[in-house]
This record gives sequence, structure tokens and C-alpha cells, in this order.
Amino acid sequence: MAFIKNKYTVAILICILLGSVIGVYSDSPIAILCLLLIIGTFVFIAKELALCILLICLPFSFRYIIPQFLEIQTPTEPLLGMLCTVYFIKKILDYILGKREETRFPFLLPLGCFILVTFLSVINTPDTFGTVKGSIRASIYILFSVVVYDIVISRKSLDRISTAAFPSGAIAVIWTVIILIYNIDEWQWTSSYQNSPFTNYSVYGSFTAIFFLICLSRLMFDNGEYDRVLWSGMIICFGVGLIMCFSRGVWLSVFVAIGFMLLQLGKGVTHRKVLFIGIACLVILVTFSFPGVYNSVIERISTTVDINYASNKARLLRWGQAINMFIQNPILGKGYGAFAMLYEEDIALVGTYTAQYQLGAHSEYLQVMAELGIIGLGVWIWLNLSFLIFGFKALKRIDNGFYRSVIIGLMASEISLMTHFVVNNLLNGDAIGVPFWGIYGLLPAVVQLAENRSENITQENLIRV
Repeated sequence: MAFIKNKYTVAILICILLGSVIGVYSDSPIAILCLLLIIGTFVFIAKELALCILLICLPFSFRYIIPQFLEIQTPTEPLLGMLCTVYFIKKILDYILGKREETRFPFLLPLGCFILVTFLSVINTPDTFGTVKGSIRASIYILFSVVVYDIVISRKSLDRISTAAFPSGAIAVIWTVIILIYNIDEWQWTSSYQNSPFTNYSVYGSFTAIFFLICLSRLMFDNGEYDRVLWSGMIICFGVGLIMCFSRGVWLSVFVAIGFMLLQLGKGVTHRKVLFIGIACLVILVTFSFPGVYNSVIERISTTVDINYASNKARLLRWGQAINMFIQNPILGKGYGAFAMLYEEDIALVGTYTAQYQLGAHSEYLQVMAELGIIGLGVWIWLNLSFLIFGFKALKRIDNGFYRSVIIGLMASEISLMTHFVVNNLLNGDAIGVPFWGIYGLLPAVVQLAENRSENITQENLIRV
């Protein structure tokens, strides 16, 4: 206990030192060097604590720019980079010392292939340095899944991560909801998100959906003893947050994820399905009764098939550009990050309004296809299918209510993101990239915890007999 207290004291002192250094040398490259040195030391001392701080700070990270040097999301990306660096230094040392792992990360092969294809795409890129830099950044995000798998080795670790992520996420969502209510006249526009932790409604909606679906899964599938009042409060918080989101892609993705969850209820629990559907209909009915909400939502839905609508026009143009880039280099694509380098918007076609949209293909799948070619797209689909197949197999083996609810919640969250990625590309941002790859590592970690628990119970029963 004394060791843990001392470790936390050192971590707090390091954070104070970090803030002081950045404040003094904010306009110099020395700042980033000191930043990495201090964070690296911190991660070596307390890797799990560093992960918790990363999750706490995730929705509140800010873009830190050193003129003529680089820009990073602080403190998310420095912590992320150092967690991966420390992890691999540890693995190299373990290998030299002859230590071998009993279990291996189940998605290591598709992950490694995706990273390899990302770097191979430099062959066709218009900007070698930009693609290499982007590939390194993307690899760090991808490898975060392996780090999470390595850290979550006990139920206590899982609980600590949950304690770090959920209150932070709830604060960010409540903060954003207050701003959206204040800007209710601009509710359907990205401009209403100014001064909130999120840049636009797509990022905000996907982030909120992750927490909402995990909370919903816990309440639907865990019949054990836990604080249902707390979890009900959390689901109300994130549910209200979702209602305030104005993204069609988020609406579709959440409906698909909830459909997956209802299918997992199986036979004999029809009353839960009826209860859930009834409550959902009541919430929607009450929401639509607010002045102006019904007309705004119906208008938003009707624009889905309107090709003259600004965002639809921009999306179609970008999809066409992605397909054109793929046709030019179908094997390895144009290079990671090349879409933003090569895409030029025609103001005569789409108007100046499109300046509000980020330079992405508006589809993660099409962007991967354009930048990494057919090989990259194949590996990307392999990654997603591996996750889903692993999760479905685990659900057939695991009966414990707690672990089963967590697994279903994680799968629903990832299914939600996979669905949204059809019409948007969000992985380049830390607010979605960190949860997506974190869940990719968290699922096998939770499955392993559940199976170890089952083995321990079986052994205890055999001893008693």
C-alpha cells in the first residue's frame, strides 16, 4: 500500500513538472522533448495509471502546436505514444531475458498486416514524409489495442479503467448538452459545438454512443448485484446526449447496435424486449413533442436522399474521388493520408459551405481502399471480422452475467462504429480512434478474465468434492 501511495505521489509531481516545462518552453522544440521525457518516465513508473489518465483526459484533449515543428493532441497522443514505446521496450527485454508469454494477443496477425500495408503504401504517395509520419501515428493508435490487452489482467484493472472513463465521458457529454441547449437554434449545425469538447456532431454522437451502449448492455444482461441506480443514471445521461445529436450516421449506427443487443437476449426473455422497445418509443415520443424537434428531425431524415443537400453533395464527390484514386492505384492505393493531399473541392459544384467538412472520404472503408488499395481494404475487413467472430465465439462459452454484459456492450459499441464508418471517417481523431482500438484490445482481455474465473471456480469445486 505504501508503494502505491508513493507511486501516485511521484506521478502527481511529474504532472506538475510537466505543466511547468510546457509553460516555460511553449514556443520551443525543447517543450516537446521534455514532454516526451517526463511522460515516458511517468509511464515506466505507473503504466496502468497512465492509461487511466489518458482516458480521463481523452474528451478534453487539445491541439498543441509548436510552430514549424509539429502538432499533437495533448495529453492524449504523448501518453499514447509512450504507452506503446514502454510496452515494446518491456517485450524486447522479456525476450532477451528468455521470458515467454503464456497467451498471445489473438488479433496480432491482422494488426501487424494492417500496419505493414500502411507503411508499404508509401510507394505511391505524393508526399513520402507525410505518409511515413502519418503511418507512424496510425500504428501507435493501432498498437494501443495490444497495450490495453497487456494492462487489463484482473477485474480490478477493468474496474479502474471503467472508473476513469465513464465519469470523464459523462462530464464531456453533459458539458456538450448544455452548450447545445444554449445554441438550440443552431442545433443541427456543427457551429453549435463551439466551446464544447467535441468538434462536430459525428464525433460527439459516436463517442456518446459507445458509453450509452455499454451502460445499456450492463442493465440488460447483468443480473448480478451492482448499483443499478448509478448505471441507470449513467444511461440517462448518455441517452439524453444521444437525443441531442443530429447525425444521421449516428442514428443508423445506434439502431443497428441495439438490434444486435436485442438478438442476444434470446428466447425466454421476451418481456425485456417488449419493455425496452416500449421505453424507447416513449422516450422518442416525448422528445418529438418538444417544440420544433419533430420538424427538424423529419427534415434531417428527408435530406438523406436529397443529392442537392450540401453534405450529401460533398459526400458523393468525395466517394467518387476515393473510387478514382483506387482505380489509379488498385493494389496499394495512393498512400496513407494521400486523400487529404490530393482532394480538391470544386466551389462551383458544392459551394463555400463545404469548408466546414474535414478532408476525408466520408467513408472509412472507401478511404482505406483509396489510400491502401485492395490489399489494405482486405486487411481492414479481416480486422473487423476477426473481432466479431472472436466475440460471437466467446458469447457461446461465457455464462457469467457481468462478463457477458461487458462483452456484448463492447461488441455493440464496435458494431456501432463499424456501421458509422460506412458514411464517415473518424479514426484519425483521438476521441474515436482511442476508444475503437482500445475496445479492440479490451474484448479479448475481458474474455480471458471470464475464462480464468470459470477455471478457478471449476478447480474450487473439484477440491471441495
